[in-house]
Amino acid sequence: SSPAIGKMVADILKEKLNLEENPNFVGTRKGILDPNTLSLEERNQLIKEQPAYGNIICRCEMITEGEIIDAIRRPLGAKSLDGVKRRTRAGMGRCQAGFCSPKTMEILERELSISMFDITKAGGESNMVLGLVKDSI
Repeated sequence: SSPAIGKMVADILKEKLNLEENPNFVGTRKGILDPNTLSLEERNQLIKEQPAYGNIICRCEMITEGEIIDAIRRPLGAKSLDGVKRRTRAGMGRCQAGFCSPKTMEILERELSISMFDITKAGGESNMVLGLVKDSI
């Protein structure tokens, strides 16, 4: 099984490289908060404390700005539209990101402090914005 193979590889590396176990290692990650799992009172309190959770970005999947921000800010967070999509489902609804892509891109631009021209669909050179229409006229 995969866990057994992983343990075997870890033991080999530990022996060969004289590695020591980190006592402060945390092997689990906190999941992205799903407001749909909260009671009405808990959700209202969350929105009161963090208004971004009250701003719906993806109407088809009912994904909030707060969920997208959480997906971007977490360790190994989303850096592309597909990264946000995989973590939150924003863009997986009936419109296939037709309405929420621009809003999600604005959030990525703001949270990552990058230009709209640097936002990609899936990393690499899959840039979403290549230029301005007025520049091509």
